[in-house]
Amino acid sequence: MILNKYWQGIMFFFCQMFVSCINDIISKFMGQRLSAFEVTFFRFFFGLITLLPFVIAQGKSAFKTNQFFLNIVRGIFGAVSFFLYIYSVIKLPLAEVVTILWTIPLFSLILSKIFLRENVTSFRWIATLIGFIGLTVVTTLNPDNEFRFNILYCIPIGAAFLFALQDILIKKMVKAEESRVTMLFYFALITSIVTFPSACKVWLTPTLFELTILFLLGLGGNLIQYFIFKAFSLVDVSAVAPYRYLELLISAFLAFIFFLEIPGKNVYIGALILIPCTFYLGYSENRRKKRARGRV
Repeated sequence: MILNKYWQGIMFFFCQMFVSCINDIISKFMGQRLSAFEVTFFRFFFGLITLLPFVIAQGKSAFKTNQFFLNIVRGIFGAVSFFLYIYSVIKLPLAEVVTILWTIPLFSLILSKIFLRENVTSFRWIATLIGFIGLTVVTTLNPDNEFRFNILYCIPIGAAFLFALQDILIKKMVKAEESRVTMLFYFALITSIVTFPSACKVWLTPTLFELTILFLLGLGGNLIQYFIFKAFSLVDVSAVAPYRYLELLISAFLAFIFFLEIPGKNVYIGALILIPCTFYLGYSENRRKKRARGRV
């Protein structure tokens, strides 16, 4: 029975990774004609539409929140971070973007120390420092074996920082026992409102085919969060950590199939540095939480 529960959790996590990679491909494909502003807006708008049946099913309680200000702040950060993320997926090789986003745990550790006053061991600080060295390799090593920073890499780095900042906000909101449906609803609503004016400035009316694909993008965004919730309700974060890095292989494979992208040596070297660091941070964070629960 325990084994079944474990593999069910892993299955949901794999589903999350696969849908996330498909969403990346859709964003990159849509970005060939539509602006990143417009793709971002439709991602949130259709996410809101596909979420409405669950909001209606929950009733009036779905609209009640004690964290209205945090919902607004999270929505603004979410709109900016997803725009940066989608823009980077459109403009940069997909494997490089995925690798750079592995720095989210590094930023989360720094931000949790600042805003949540969490204790951080010296080993976790060392792992974070080494992780940023891996980030430096990804963003500076070019095909000629020269180190030269590409300013475009600031975009996914900014997205990673804002994603980490959202994780801190989510921790605060979960502690306040905010409903998940409520959090998803306000996030989709506020991000749609925030991204709409920018989308209007560069508006190109999507075709019926493009609207269908964009609808799948919004649906996929909600599915990703659903699969994550299901996975973590069945297994601990540390249980899925060894499988998390398969996302790079899936992304690289799909990017090659659809866009003929081949990862450079900067991705391989950077990944070899980042994977152990982020794996250790995830493992140590899970151990810390278990010890905290054991003291309660």
